[in-house]
Amino acid sequence: MARRRCAGLCVSVLFLVSIVACVDRAAVGPGDQRVFATLDAFVGAYWERPIPLQGTPPDRFSLIEVSLSPSDCGRCHIPQYEDWQTTLHAAAYSPGLSGQLVDHEARNYAFVRSCLACHAPLGEQSAWVPDAGGRLVRNPSFDAALQQKGLVCAACHLRGWQRYGPPRRDGSLDPAPPGTAHAGAIRSSYFEDPRFCGSCHQFAQPAPNGKSLQNTLVEWQQSRYAREGIVCQTCHMPDRRHLWRGIHDSAMVDSGVTIRWIEPTRGEIALRVTNTATGHRFPTYVTPKVQVVVELLDTARVPLAGAVSEGVIGRAVVSTSSGWVEQWDTRLPPDSSMAVSVPRQPAARFARGQVHVFPDGFYNTMFAGMLARSLSDTARVLITEAHRRTVESSYLLFDSTIALP
Repeated sequence: MARRRCAGLCVSVLFLVSIVACVDRAAVGPGDQRVFATLDAFVGAYWERPIPLQGTPPDRFSLIEVSLSPSDCGRCHIPQYEDWQTTLHAAAYSPGLSGQLVDHEARNYAFVRSCLACHAPLGEQSAWVPDAGGRLVRNPSFDAALQQKGLVCAACHLRGWQRYGPPRRDGSLDPAPPGTAHAGAIRSSYFEDPRFCGSCHQFAQPAPNGKSLQNTLVEWQQSRYAREGIVCQTCHMPDRRHLWRGIHDSAMVDSGVTIRWIEPTRGEIALRVTNTATGHRFPTYVTPKVQVVVELLDTARVPLAGAVSEGVIGRAVVSTSSGWVEQWDTRLPPDSSMAVSVPRQPAARFARGQVHVFPDGFYNTMFAGMLARSLSDTARVLITEAHRRTVESSYLLFDSTIALP
């Protein structure tokens, strides 16, 4: 029970894999140039997980062209590589993930693979791969160093040694001229569609209280942003930069919400947080927690006893023997607000409002629980580091003190 609960958020990916793994394996091969007639065909075939082994590279390819290492991609694609290095995609195979998986690797690699499906999806990043009969066998192409690099360039852009990417900036799909490195890329508008991101950022199951644990794509589809054509890439890949900023980045969060004092009244003082520019719920996942605090201060700006109110924006879920259970959900859909108020006191002369963001709130508690139980020495080292990172990821988004009239 304890192990299943600790690694529970990762196991939900297993259901996602069953949805997307619908490609004809015979269609994947070295130098393959697949053309996807519909977006559904693209999502189903392109995002088979694990991504099939690249196979034998074309003879004409140089050593760099047959490399799967992001640093080799970065020799030519310098801005993209520099951006990628700063992202959570580059850290997708984190101490927190590997610490959960290390004790499963010898006895339950099918579970490990369900997590690698998004955190390290290339076939070459998996120590075991399925044979023709679906049985897991040792992977002769396994690259342990590549696994550590997480979601690499090739995971999104390479299939059977053929590169794929978005249209040119002018919208054209023109092929590369002869002699272009790695024979250029097949260009597709599907790279600019939110469902490209939804392959990992939308879980099919489990769905406690009718909402998937990772429900970002559906939240966007139900918002005005979908109707207005504001897609994931608009905000998370501005000007095609490979940044993917989110809840861990204070500037990104600050641009997505508006925090304002409500005009003080004789009865109460209130602070309002509004999701003004986030195209899905704020926050979207079950792991972050946002804490809103309002307190009253005296003439010396010392907090008055009992004159404080707190509100939490987030979604609490727990794993039980019968599945995931949602305890509460206070996240903000687009254009909605939460107000936290405190009753006014005669001695109050100032009010202070703060908004604290805990991007890894769920994991902080989970890792602390794991450390209190029996772990292998390797897992303990990794989870200790992961717990430290969850503590350091928190930040103060808003801190304002106002004089009361």
